[in-house]
Amino acid sequence: MMLKKNIKPHKTNKMKQFKITHFLSFLFLFVLLATTLSSCKSTSVVPPATTETTKTATIKEVIRDTIFQTQKDSSYYKAYLDCVDGKVVVKQNTKPILKSGKFLKPPKVTLKDNTITIDCEAEAQKLFYQWKDVYRENMKSVLQKIPYPVEKPLSWWQKTEIILGRIFLGLILVFTVLGVLKYFKYV
Repeated sequence: MMLKKNIKPHKTNKMKQFKITHFLSFLFLFVLLATTLSSCKSTSVVPPATTETTKTATIKEVIRDTIFQTQKDSSYYKAYLDCVDGKVVVKQNTKPILKSGKFLKPPKVTLKDNTITIDCEAEAQKLFYQWKDVYRENMKSVLQKIPYPVEKPLSWWQKTEIILGRIFLGLILVFTVLGVLKYFKYV
């Protein structure tokens, strides 16, 4: 008895080979897309801008002083003198003239034993004055820090990864082109 086989072994082998090639092509394409389309992202995020406000108050005291000086002053006494019995006396019929100054009092006149004494007194007129000037200065300074990203140079390892990645992508491209050409039986 002879059994008839509907499936030919040659075609089954080709189908398996086609499915494996097809699966490997999709896997290769997936790996290619995953490696080329993925990008590197910086882990550090630029912090937001910060503003620092500093308020300072400066108080400056200046002590000033001055001397007030008054102008000269005078006072006088005027009277007529007479000689009575060999002694000097103020004339009876006249009234002596007394004049005081701004700060001077009228002089005190005494006549004793033919000696005239005139006393004129004034207080010291120098005045010393002192005061303070207070200056207040308020200052406000604003310091604004605006961060910006700074590109760091690549390390030797990063450069090596870039070179090896380019070589890997080149090899993938060559094998893909050869696989497509072989698939369509051009090689």
